[in-house]
Amino acid sequence: MQRDDENLVLFPKWEMVLKEESLQAIQEKRYEDALNKIDELLRYNVLDHEVIVGRLMCLMELGRYQEAEDMCEEVIRDKEDEYYFHYVHLYITILFQSNKFDLVTERIEEELESDKLPTVLREQFLQLHALSDKMESDIVEKKTSIYIQDLLEAVARTQHQKQWQLISTLRTLKIVPDENIIGLLKKEEVHPVNKTGIFIWLKELDYKNKVIVQKFGQSLDVIPKETPEMESSLIYLKTMQYINEVEHQNPTLYQFLTQLFTRYLYVQYPLLTSDEDAEVIARSLTVIGQQMMGDFQDDSFQPDATILEYIEQIINWEQLYLSIIEE
Repeated sequence: MQRDDENLVLFPKWEMVLKEESLQAIQEKRYEDALNKIDELLRYNVLDHEVIVGRLMCLMELGRYQEAEDMCEEVIRDKEDEYYFHYVHLYITILFQSNKFDLVTERIEEELESDKLPTVLREQFLQLHALSDKMESDIVEKKTSIYIQDLLEAVARTQHQKQWQLISTLRTLKIVPDENIIGLLKKEEVHPVNKTGIFIWLKELDYKNKVIVQKFGQSLDVIPKETPEMESSLIYLKTMQYINEVEHQNPTLYQFLTQLFTRYLYVQYPLLTSDEDAEVIARSLTVIGQQMMGDFQDDSFQPDATILEYIEQIINWEQLYLSIIEE
């Protein structure tokens, strides 16, 4: 509702003519004409209840729901306005027609807390709340079926990045994975990063059943709900104790090592390395970091076979991580 000039004044007779003509246009369903006349009124700072409702009606009839939504959000900021609940009702109706059922539910729950909400509207809002929940549930169910089918197809076609995108989408919907998805944790053709995504998805849902995770030739029977988060694992905590020594000496190196280590663990989670190797992993990470930053202090240092093995593994798994997750 932008006005071109706050100082423009409209003669009362012309204001009445514009209002009458806009109302006539609305009654004749000439919504574009009506909107033009209403916007002329707005240009002269005429912003009363009749004008607001007329403009909202035109925008809705023209299918310009986002503009109508934006306008409602502007006028309902003043909760002391005598027409506040009328505008809120229109706002919720617009959201509903735009299929924004989550926002409908959120707004209704906010308004139901008000003791000023008229009884008639309270009953209508409760009905809309129930209907929105049903509509949202139906949409999620429909989307879920499509996404799961797309995910299984992406696995069959070895489309690793598409798998990740679909797993991430399904996680946001908070759907409980079915047996087909859980079974992907055992499939060799599923990327290890995608398996981590599925396992964390189960963990976020407090999944209580045992699942089998296979990665890098290893297999683990594990209950997601009872599995410590990656940052709470012994290997993470012990290795970080060694890495923390670098923080004050070289904060940039410390940040790099932390990121490198986190990605390394993410690729293997929940099949984590034994915490007995924390020191050698920290040393391996430090060697990689110092060499990449040209900050290697001891030229005479010769890493042993174990460190060389970890260096190779860390670098390889960094590549696996970045092949799926772009940061």
